[in-house]
Amino acid sequence: MDYSLDDQNDIRVHAEVNYFVLPSDRKDRIQLMCLFGFKPDSSELERLQCVNKINGKYVIIRASSGNNNTLCITWDIPVAGGISKKAFVLALKRFSSIPQDAIKDFASELIK
Repeated sequence: MDYSLDDQNDIRVHAEVNYFVLPSDRKDRIQLMCLFGFKPDSSELERLQCVNKINGKYVIIRASSGNNNTLCITWDIPVAGGISKKAFVLALKRFSSIPQDAIKDFASELIK
C-alpha cells in the first residue's frame, strides 16, 4: 500500500480511493476516513437522503454530510487490547472498497 503524510502528519493511504488513517487520542481505536465533494447544486435534502441510504445499507461504516459540501465516510476500528498486523491490513483493504460501492449505489449523481 502506498501512503504519505500530509501537513498535519496525518497518514493518507493511496488505494482504490484515498483515505486517512487517524488514531484516536485515547489509543483505543483507529478511524479510517474518506472524503468526497458533493456537487454545489445538490440540495441539503438530497445529501441527507444519500447519507441515510448509505448508513442503512453499509452497516460497518458511517456516512455524514459535512461542512463545505463534503460527504464523509468513516469506519472506527477498535484496537484496545491490540490488533494483529494482518487484521489491520485486511481492515484497510476492506474499507478501501466500500466508499466506491456506496457512491455507485447512492451518490453517483451527487458527487463531483
